[in-house]
Amino acid sequence: MMSGSQNISSVKSVSDISNAEDLAQFGYGQELRRELGPFASFASGFSFVSILSTIFELFATGYGFGGPLFFWTWPIVFIGQFSTALCFAELAASYPVAGAVYQWSRRLSNDSIGWFAGWFMLIGYIMSVAAIAIAMQSVLPSVWSGFQIIGGDTAVGSPTGAANAVILGTATIFICSLISSLGVRATATATAIGVYCEIIGLVILLVVLFTHTSRGPSVVMGAECLPQRFGVFYRLL
Repeated sequence: MMSGSQNISSVKSVSDISNAEDLAQFGYGQELRRELGPFASFASGFSFVSILSTIFELFATGYGFGGPLFFWTWPIVFIGQFSTALCFAELAASYPVAGAVYQWSRRLSNDSIGWFAGWFMLIGYIMSVAAIAIAMQSVLPSVWSGFQIIGGDTAVGSPTGAANAVILGTATIFICSLISSLGVRATATATAIGVYCEIIGLVILLVVLFTHTSRGPSVVMGAECLPQRFGVFYRLL
């Protein structure tokens, strides 16, 4: 009678053979170790989107420029982003190899398009990481004054605030790079912890918002606190 461990190993071997055959169709051999499970893969994408980071770091900017009408940019952008996600899902299922946009572009078009897409994707990753890291200035000093290392003005637009944002951003990128250098499993563990914390934070935030409402849904139709010279532009948003 075959033991449970033998059953698991046989299932893995069949899966490995199937994966190797799939890669062979695209001209690749199985070289990378598949150590991430379904949840770790989900956690990686979820943490990259980082819902709480967007809310805490960028909501004030959008609200400051657009006022309550800023709310309507969310459903509009959601439709576009969801459509893009569906396209990416279809491409990922058709070309299940590492490389994402680079692989999809070169296989659907040619190597030159893939080259440009790959570089644009890399530049986008670098810029998004830097932007999120710099935006830590709008969160950390308000949590603890000790994070304001230089000066006393926490505004990112001020000289001391901008300099402190660079310090916090550099420290953030260094810590994330250090965790990533520890290996796939360490990165997956840190990412999973971050996802759990983010989900818990989202639940708490939703509960607080729904239990401390002071104005009705009609507030999102208003245009309070908007500069008059830009009123038409903000309404178009």
